[in-house]
Amino acid sequence: MSALDALLPKVGAKILWRAPALGQAAGNQDIDEILAVWYPSHQAFLDMPQQPGADANYRLRQDCVAEATIHRCPGDRGLLDGA
Repeated sequence: MSALDALLPKVGAKILWRAPALGQAAGNQDIDEILAVWYPSHQAFLDMPQQPGADANYRLRQDCVAEATIHRCPGDRGLLDGA
């Protein structure tokens, strides 16, 4: 994760939290870890591949992550504003 930790600040993003997945109440997804990342804008997320160091991050992700799911959530409520 150090490549991601170095990449996120380049677009103004930060990891809000990360946690191991210890199971799930329903379904059968094979999940090892869940992380929540805040981006200042959708454009910041889209700009990540062009940042210095992004190649290393995406290469490591390709080598280490079998499956990833990205969910876009509204930024106007939730963890950031105490709602």
